[in-house]
Amino acid sequence: MLDQSPLPKLPHLVMRRAGLVAAGVLLLALMLGLARMNDDIDDEVDAALTLAGLMARLASLPAHDDVATLAGLQGLQAEVPPRHLRLQLYDENGRALLPTPPDAPAPWLLRALLQLHQDWLSTPEARVVSWPLVRSDGRRWTVSLHASRDSERAEAMTSLLGMLALLLLCVAGLLLVMFLNVHRALVPLHQMLAAIGRIERHDPSAAAALPSMPVHELERVAMALRHLAQALQDTEAQRRSLGQRVITLQEDERVRLARDLHDEFGQHLAALQADAAWLHRRLQGDAAAQSVADALIGHGRHLQQELRTVLTRLRPLQGLDGAEGLTPVQSLVDLLQSLQQGWSSGPHRPGQLTLRLDAIDTQGRPCAAPGPEAALPHAVALALYRITQEALTNAARHAHASRVDVVLTWIGGAAVEWQVSDDGVGLAGADLPLMRGSGLAGIRERVWALGGELHVAAARPGQPQPGLRLSARLAWHADRVPDQ
Repeated sequence: MLDQSPLPKLPHLVMRRAGLVAAGVLLLALMLGLARMNDDIDDEVDAALTLAGLMARLASLPAHDDVATLAGLQGLQAEVPPRHLRLQLYDENGRALLPTPPDAPAPWLLRALLQLHQDWLSTPEARVVSWPLVRSDGRRWTVSLHASRDSERAEAMTSLLGMLALLLLCVAGLLLVMFLNVHRALVPLHQMLAAIGRIERHDPSAAAALPSMPVHELERVAMALRHLAQALQDTEAQRRSLGQRVITLQEDERVRLARDLHDEFGQHLAALQADAAWLHRRLQGDAAAQSVADALIGHGRHLQQELRTVLTRLRPLQGLDGAEGLTPVQSLVDLLQSLQQGWSSGPHRPGQLTLRLDAIDTQGRPCAAPGPEAALPHAVALALYRITQEALTNAARHAHASRVDVVLTWIGGAAVEWQVSDDGVGLAGADLPLMRGSGLAGIRERVWALGGELHVAAARPGQPQPGLRLSARLAWHADRVPDQ
C-alpha cells in the first residue's frame, strides 16, 4: 500500500533545508570569490606597475648622488613595495646600502600560521637576479632582486583562512538547520513518552488524545499509539462489562438462593411453629411438656429471625428500588444503618462504628444533604452496600480496630465518594491481599466493574497502628454504569 501521507518525512525535511543552506553558502562563496578576484587583479596590476617604476628609477640612478639615490629607493619601497621581490643595493665592498623593510603588521594568529608554514613546509628561497650598476664616478654597485615568498605566503594564508571561515559558516548553518529540524520534530516525543507512561499506569486516555505530529515518522508512531489506546479502552470496557456480568450472576444466584430458602426452609419453619403451638395447647396441665413446647416455639422464632437476616443480606435491595431501576439514597442509608446495627452487636467487633452521609457540589463545596427525591442506580447502590459489608467484615476479622468510620459523600447527584477507615493494624502491603482473592480483591473488582478505582492507604501514617483507609468514587453516567 502506497503511503499518501501529506506530512513531510524527517530525512527529506532535513535534506531539503540543508540543501537550501548549502545553496546559500555557495552563492555567498561565489560573490566573495568574485570580489576577491577583483582585488587579486588590482594587486597584480599594481605589482606590474610597481616593478616597471622600480626599473625606471634604477635606470636613472647614475645621474644622482648617493644620498639622493638611496633616499629615492627607500621611499619607493616604503610607498609601494615590490610584490614577491625584495630589492637590495650593494657597494663595491659588498656592503648592503638599503635597510630591510619592516614586515606589515598582521594578527597574531596569522603570524603564527605563517611562521609555522615557513618552518615546516617552505624551502629556503635562493633565487636572486643581480646586475651591476655603474655610478657616475666609476664605482660599481650591484643591484639584487631577491625572490620573496612572504607576501605570497601571506596572501595564500589569508585566502585559506577565508575559505575555512566560509566552510565553517556552511557547517554551522547545516548543523543549525539539522538541530532545528530534529528539535522541532522530536518535541512531540515528550507527549508521546508521557502517553506511554500513562498507558503503563493503565490510563490510555492521553495516548488516545495525541495531536497530529509535524513529521511523517512521528505521526505513524502516534497513530499506532492512538490505535493501541483505543484497543486498550475497548478491552477495558469489555472487561468491566464482563466483571459486572459476573457480579450480576453472583447477585442472581444470591436471589435464587434466598428464594429457595424462603420457599423451602421458611415453609418448614412455619409448619414447625404451628406444630409447636398445637403441642403447647394440647399439653396443658403437663408443665414439663409445655416447657419443651415453649422452647421449640422460641427456637423457631429465633430461626425465623436469622432467616430474615440472611435473606436481607442475600437480597438487600429487595423492594427498595424505585422507578427506572433507581434506589433512593435514604433507603440505602437506612439499609447501611441496619447493617451497622447488626454488625456492631456481634462478638469481637470494634467498640465504635460510625456512619455519616455528606454532600458536596461538583466544585467540591459543601451543600445540603440529598432530599427524598435523590436516587442512584441499582448497580451503584448494590455495590456500595456490598463493599461496605465486605470492608466491615475485613475490619472485624483482621484489623483489631477500636473504631471504624464509614463516610458516603453525595457529589452533585452524579457520583458518590465512599470511604471506610479504621485504627487497626493496617497492611504491610496492599498489593498482596489485592492479588490473592481476599475481601479487598472483591471490593476492588466491584469498584472497577463500575468504572472506579479503589485506593488503599494507611489511615494514620506513622502510628504504631496505622489503620487502613479504603476509598473509591462511583459515578453513574450512562456510559459508566452497565445496564442491569
